[in-house]
Order: sequence, then structure tokens, then C-alpha cells
Amino acid sequence: MLIAASADIHSPKYIRLFIDSIRNLPVPDLFLLAGDLVLRGAAGAFDLIHEEVRQNWEDIPVVAVFGNEEFENTKRKLKREFPDVIWLDDEQVQVKGIDIFGTTGVLDEPTAWQSKNVPGITKVYENRLETIEAFVSKHPNCILLTHYAVGTYTIDPVPNPLQLTSEKLFQKLKSLPLTVIHGHCHYAPQWMYTEENFNIYNVALPLHNAIVLLNL
Repeated sequence: MLIAASADIHSPKYIRLFIDSIRNLPVPDLFLLAGDLVLRGAAGAFDLIHEEVRQNWEDIPVVAVFGNEEFENTKRKLKREFPDVIWLDDEQVQVKGIDIFGTTGVLDEPTAWQSKNVPGITKVYENRLETIEAFVSKHPNCILLTHYAVGTYTIDPVPNPLQLTSEKLFQKLKSLPLTVIHGHCHYAPQWMYTEENFNIYNVALPLHNAIVLLNL
């Protein structure tokens, strides 16, 4: 199956990159969007993405998750205004025979802003980790579509890497047959990691300057 995937479009910031890429790609079987689709909660800017997708890939299924720049009110607007997109928020779906779990993801160390402004964020991440592990263990060869990274192989080189990713989740999942597709990290020196049947792909648009195509 040919899967197109992207993240961190931050529309309208990187919309030109997105448009130039999608117009030069074959039609995939499925399009996955791994969060931070709009800039700072600007839900209306998703229309620029949506219009381009439907003009070029009219009938293909689109599955998306939310990033840290999709605020709570942004999530509600996106779900309401773009119902043809399958929005997953710690939810699962099966598309064309593939089981997909979609989530914003897990950070081992919440950011300073999250710790200050999101009550109980550590517990949220702990519960989410357990939910993801439970789903993946029961659905071999599924896709985990997450905004935040899993493990440290496909992230930016930063002083506090666990504010970008979850090494705990990586350790839980690494022995399972699974494909992880994520974004969030724009400058990773390595965009993919493979170990037997466990694969991680960072599909952030600024990292590739293009939509990523995967044969899965």
C-alpha cells in the first residue's frame, strides 16, 4: 500500500512547500497527517491544506491527529468544519484493512509550559502510554500515528530530548511489529529507524521539504 504522510505544515507557514510537493506526487492509497497542521491554533488555515488535498487526491482517505499547536478550541473547529477527515484523538480506526491508533503522543518530561498550564499533564501522558501499549499489543502490524516522537533516534539534537519524545514508550513498543509515524521534530539528523518489524518515520514537512511516500 502506498501511504503519503506529512506533519508540521503549520499552515500557512509552510503551505507553499506542501502545495509544491502534493502536485508532483502520485495518488496514494491513504494520507496520514501527524499534527501541527496549522499555526498557533488558526483552524481556518487548514482549509488551504484541505483544498489542495481534495483537488489532487479527491477520494483518498485522510487520517489526522492533533499536535501541540492545535488547541482545544481548534480541535473542535477542525472536526466540525472538515468532517471528511478522520480525526483521531486517542482513538482508533481501521482503513483499507490497516489498524491505526491516532494520538498527540507522549512526552516523558512535560514542557515547562505544559507543567504550568495543563493540570495533571504527567498523569495524562502516563494513561496515554498505557492506552497505546494496550492497542498495539493487540493489533500486530498496525500504525501508530502520533505527533510527538517515540524514542530518540528520529528527533532533533537538543539538551532536553525527553521534552520531544518518549523513551519509555519506545521501550514498551520496540519488540512489537509496528509502524510509528510522527512529526514535531523539524531538524532530526535521522528521519527513520528500523529494527526487525519495528519502524519509526519522522515525516515533518520542514525536515523533508516534501510529503513523504511510504510503501507499507
